[in-house]
Amino acid sequence: MRGAFLVGALKTAHRVLGVNYFDAIFANSVGVFEQAFFAANQPDIMENTWREYVHGNQLINFLNLLKGKPILDLDYLIDLFQSDKSFLNIEALKSSRPQLLTFITDYENNEPILVDLKTGPVFDIMRATCALPIIYPKKVIINGRRYTDSWLVENKKMKEILREKLIEYDEVFAISAYRNDHIPKEVKYTLKPSRMPLWGALDTNRERIIKTIEQGERDMERFIIKNNLIKNL
Repeated sequence: MRGAFLVGALKTAHRVLGVNYFDAIFANSVGVFEQAFFAANQPDIMENTWREYVHGNQLINFLNLLKGKPILDLDYLIDLFQSDKSFLNIEALKSSRPQLLTFITDYENNEPILVDLKTGPVFDIMRATCALPIIYPKKVIINGRRYTDSWLVENKKMKEILREKLIEYDEVFAISAYRNDHIPKEVKYTLKPSRMPLWGALDTNRERIIKTIEQGERDMERFIIKNNLIKNL
């Protein structure tokens, strides 16, 4: 649910900087959803999804255990992205300027894999990068192998891959939904929440979700001005 902060931050980044400002966008876990809608020039749909369709028991429901269903209903979310309610424009995503690189975890060897969202099966990658076995135990198979959420990987391994990739870029900034997140030193600027209205990653209270979106917007505005990413907001 902390993805709500990324929704707000990227909404502002889209309005002020635009998609073409970036050569590449890296994502992991819930960040894949914001990455996709940002690149497809659909920040409004991304925001509306988080405002209207993930609160309460819509996406996270602990009572699902009694029904033999996953606590985290990723299938519901992926279905939304293929419906009129929150349709993700795959063609726009694939024709966008930046590279879209996303971390997933190879379930068999617990190694991080960086995949290209534009050339891979978009919705399967989305499922994989958020498939924490405890709350979404369904198997996500891509090209014959099972993949899971990148949070299961030792953080050091992900950073090693990132460091190798980030050498290619002159300016790098990161957005994290965690105030105590450790970002690789190759990242020039880092945006973290100045405060987090949500009580935790599984907090589905609608009012707090909306406040977290708005917090992301405000923090990104200040971030852009502070780091002179653009002269006039």
